[in-house]
Amino acid sequence: MSITQTLTDIFNPLNTYVWYIAFVFLVGLGIYFMIKLKGLPILKIRETSKLALGGAMEESGKTVSSFEAFCIGLGARVGVGNIAGVASAIVLGGPGAVFWMWIFAIIGSASSFMESTLAQIFKEKKSDGQFHSGPAYYVQKGLKSRPLAIVLAILIVITFGIGFVGVQAANSVSALANAFSFENSTYVFATIIAFAAAIIIFGGVKRIASFSAKVVPPMAVLWLLLGAVVIAMNYDHIIDAISMIFTYAFQWESAAGGLLGAVIMNGLKRGVFSNEAGLGSIANIAGTADTKHPVKQGMIQSFGTLVDTLVVCTFTALVILTAFGSYEAVLGTGITKAPLVQEAMSMTIGDVGPILVSLFMVVFAFTSLIGYYTMSESNIRFVSDNRTFVFIVRILVIVVAFLAAIAGADLMELICDTFMAAMGAVNMLCVFLLSKHAFQALKDWKAQKDAGVEEPVFHRDALDDPSGVTEWE
Repeated sequence: MSITQTLTDIFNPLNTYVWYIAFVFLVGLGIYFMIKLKGLPILKIRETSKLALGGAMEESGKTVSSFEAFCIGLGARVGVGNIAGVASAIVLGGPGAVFWMWIFAIIGSASSFMESTLAQIFKEKKSDGQFHSGPAYYVQKGLKSRPLAIVLAILIVITFGIGFVGVQAANSVSALANAFSFENSTYVFATIIAFAAAIIIFGGVKRIASFSAKVVPPMAVLWLLLGAVVIAMNYDHIIDAISMIFTYAFQWESAAGGLLGAVIMNGLKRGVFSNEAGLGSIANIAGTADTKHPVKQGMIQSFGTLVDTLVVCTFTALVILTAFGSYEAVLGTGITKAPLVQEAMSMTIGDVGPILVSLFMVVFAFTSLIGYYTMSESNIRFVSDNRTFVFIVRILVIVVAFLAAIAGADLMELICDTFMAAMGAVNMLCVFLLSKHAFQALKDWKAQKDAGVEEPVFHRDALDDPSGVTEWE
């Protein structure tokens, strides 16, 4: 029996059981946070969008700005999950899986607000002159548990620095090889991806922030424009596509044989993989921002969760469903992931379609990859702020990007899904235990806003228990 098969046999049942636990924490606590926040991520979306996009014209400084942190977060979110992941969700769970992706994104926006706000409250400045934070930081400072914090830091490096990086690299190279087929194409594209990542990664967090701020917004807009063109060309199937999403969302059994529970779980997995709400990854990025109030970054990142799934993923889903016209036609292709989206594009705009999809996949996967490196560096600096350890993580991410692209995505996705579920369950429990700090910070934000303060400024004394808070004196 091969190593690949052995690992598959181990992780298949483990993945199933871990996700049952993760479902309770990600969904249950997400709903609890949304109720306690009184629907803020949805009802205040005009304010959150203004905060997220308002810094686009600001000059870049020595530290990471709120807008740059938003772009890194969006770059990490908008990856292969928005293209290959949506296609996989539709094939395995039916068009109804898209509906459940929407529901979990709305719930997840509250979780994203909470973890990002906590990351800001408990952030700290390291020897590189940048702020660092995330689950490991707020667990050590807020829950006063160094051992648990180290476990979370290592889990994040494994989940994102290895798992997510591998999935992004493997899927992007697969799309490129599908569009540009030639001898040893996989090895060539894997080398290019790894080399390009090395250039950005060895430039440090600030270079990553500047790169993401310049690349992510225009590429996301271009993908939406391309999707809009394809959807418009298949306008006669738009109503059918939307109808399929809602109809299949509540069918007890999909055409692929999946029961409703499996459809819902598939929507959760692919939705969380795409928007990363509750996993602690965006908290790592949110904590790098140099901002005046923790709540500001919390609101910005909650908006990013909604943009990722309700906008970008929806466009991909409509591209597929309008091009094929029916779920049965989708299943009839026998393909999934990025090649399915490429086929939908090819059917609509011709041979240039697969090429365009592959190029978008590369850019999205690349911005995600360097976003995941940012998280990995932040967490390894938490364990030990030593240049040697940082160097090792940089090499690890680059090597994983290359090897995963050669090995393929299926096993990497299974392993990644398992660690993702474990990370989500543990992180959400920690966020719940520290939630009073985020709620108190929100109370302070609202009080200043009600008093007419245009841009609230946070001070640690706004918290009942400011112990462990070091950067808001």
